[in-house]
Order: sequence, then C-alpha cells, then structure tokens
Amino acid sequence: MKEFKIKSTIYHGTITRIENINLQEGKGYKDFGKGFYLAYDKKQSAKMMVKRYNQAKQRKQQVDGKYLYAFDTVQEVLEQCKTKIFNEADIEWLDFVLDCRKSAGTPHEYDIVIGPTADDDTNLCLNMYWEGVYGPVGSIEAKRTLLEQLEVENLGMQVFIGTEKGLALLNNKREEKE
Repeated sequence: MKEFKIKSTIYHGTITRIENINLQEGKGYKDFGKGFYLAYDKKQSAKMMVKRYNQAKQRKQQVDGKYLYAFDTVQEVLEQCKTKIFNEADIEWLDFVLDCRKSAGTPHEYDIVIGPTADDDTNLCLNMYWEGVYGPVGSIEAKRTLLEQLEVENLGMQVFIGTEKGLALLNNKREEKE
C-alpha cells in the first residue's frame, strides 16, 4: 500500500453529545457502511450537523443540541489497521459506494476507509442510476454518467471507522465551535 498521510485533525458534527463512540449506533446504507464518520473539513462536518439538526426539528424529534467535535489522529494506526483509501471519486470508489449503499451493515472487512463523500444529497442521482436512467445498471457508461452527475470535484473527503480497532485512530476528542 502506498503510504498515505491522514490529516492530523478530523471532525464529526452531530446532534448528540458524544461520551463514547458506539459503532452500533451508526446507520446502514451509507457510503462506506455502518460505522462512525468524520470529515477532513470542519465546515463539511458543521454543515452535516446543521442538516441533521434541522431534519430532527422538522420531524419534531427531541435533540440534545448541535455538537462539533475535533479529533487528533494517530498516523501509525493506519499502518496497523486494514485500511482502504480512495484518493479520488473514480469507478472503483463508485463500485464500493454502490455496494455499501445497498447494505444495512458493512459489506467489507476494512477497519478504516478514507475517500470522497457521496453525501445524502446524492440519493437522487444514485436512485436514477439504480432505475437505469443513466443506462444499464452496472455498465461503465451508466457509472460514468453517475460520476458526472455527482459533481465529484465538489465532494469532500471523509473517514469511516467500522471497527473497534479502527477507533484507535482517534485521539484527544474536543468540542469545537461552529
């Protein structure tokens, strides 16, 4: 594996105060599976936090508040964990995301996955792909069209942690201001 340096600080925005990270609380049908997600960019995490807060309020759900956490990373953990890294949103990344988005769990054995974010706003494009609007599902033409529709140049980078072993990547949690 080519050596990869992870950012020294990564972020997680949420509407629930985090005392301990519980991987079982993650939701399935996500980019890299069921687990704990963080972003390279503080603004990306803050945007997700606000979006979740607004969605909960619309549903009249009770929320704790808005919380933005920063974590320092331990570079050596990447070398000790089974890690998958996507440096760009290409066909390999898309196939991985499509497989994960079809699963309530985690359809791979990686501790950590790093790559572009196909955020919840991309669901329309993914549904159009699965309905065959872009061409036969699974065809390279349909996948290329889907990548174009996702505007991959605008996707932020995310870090997925799917195992307890992978959680060792995170160190020194602190609450940040928006």
